[in-house]
Amino acid sequence: MMLFYLVGIKGAGMSALAKILHRDGHLIYGVDVSENFYTNTGMQEMVIEDFSNMKLKSSYFYIVGNAYEQHSVTRYIRNMHFRFLLYPEFLNFYFRSKRWICISGSHGKTTTTKLTAHLLNQGIALIGNGEIQYQKGNLFLLESCEYKNTFLKYHPQIAVVLNVDYDHPDFFKSEREYRNSFLKLIQQSRISIINGDELPLSQEGVITFGRKPENDICFTYEVAGQESRVRILNQYFIIPMLGVHFAYDFVGAYLVCKLLGISDVVIRNRLNSFQMPNRRLENVSSQDQEIYCDYAHHPSEIKAFYETICLKHPNHKKIIIFEPHTISRLETFQTQFKEALSLFDECYMTSLFTSCREVHQTTKEQKIYQYLGFPSYSEEAMKKLMEQKSVVICFLGAGTNDRNYQKYLTKKRKNKSIETFS
Repeated sequence: MMLFYLVGIKGAGMSALAKILHRDGHLIYGVDVSENFYTNTGMQEMVIEDFSNMKLKSSYFYIVGNAYEQHSVTRYIRNMHFRFLLYPEFLNFYFRSKRWICISGSHGKTTTTKLTAHLLNQGIALIGNGEIQYQKGNLFLLESCEYKNTFLKYHPQIAVVLNVDYDHPDFFKSEREYRNSFLKLIQQSRISIINGDELPLSQEGVITFGRKPENDICFTYEVAGQESRVRILNQYFIIPMLGVHFAYDFVGAYLVCKLLGISDVVIRNRLNSFQMPNRRLENVSSQDQEIYCDYAHHPSEIKAFYETICLKHPNHKKIIIFEPHTISRLETFQTQFKEALSLFDECYMTSLFTSCREVHQTTKEQKIYQYLGFPSYSEEAMKKLMEQKSVVICFLGAGTNDRNYQKYLTKKRKNKSIETFS
């Protein structure tokens, strides 16, 4: 047993790692901002300090999250010569005896990692929304992020590349640089399962999949009512998510399972009990409204989300409350954001969520918001939304828009109680 101290413990990957280490019998301490996030679930037995009240000791083994590599706390740990490893370094060390499977891609990583873990039902899975799977077996399934080339620290037995839609412009200065990063991951993986519709490759150790006939493995996708059907390798599967982007996620997970010897019968049975990760199509029905919370924060993800709710609720009015994530992404893709957000019947904007990776640039944010031209989300806007019928209310973004979602649900339920009483 060891005492691990995680710097940035509430981060998506770090919180999942803390839960795995806790299940392994270790003592877990950590530090982060004082705010509560959805990743806090399952961390009640851990000691979590905030940056204004830390007790750092030489006896701790420190794990530093990617976002805190240059933080003053990390500089102090270095200067004091305390034992520490950065997040990817620690994963390589701690799980060195496991068979690694890395799920990568611009979009769909979290859903695909959780789905793959559910279908395999073995080994340890670190899912990038703070969730884990903890089962017997020698597999380590990791949601692997491309930001700052973190995933290039890994050399998996199996790598999955779901898509390569340009993102993280604060780090990758061009689309070509972004795609090349995924190509490097493929080169250092033993077997790679990749979306050949977006990244056509023909080389040893690479299996391409997609709907185009040039791929090694082709699949078809169709929607019948509220049912998604995928046909692959002469087998039909009904997947519990609507939208072609989810079909690609499923096929990536399916091919991992086939490489590891999971039968189609087992896959089909386990699909029936799959539940989406939190903040992925999270949905509550209340008073003739369908209320959603989703992590979509890139124009392509917003369009994919819109496609799904159109399939699920074709006759409903669709309204989005969107929280942008990072000024660099909003600035680089502002035209694409305007196009995606304009698909909805109404759009409201919250303040931009600025993580520790960027400095808040108020003037630039205001200029982009003026270009987008959507009204701000406010208490008054919330009251008006609550009065609408046959409507889908969507809270989207990678920051803290889930709090607006929870507040809206609380107010909606309170209003329902008052109406019922009266």
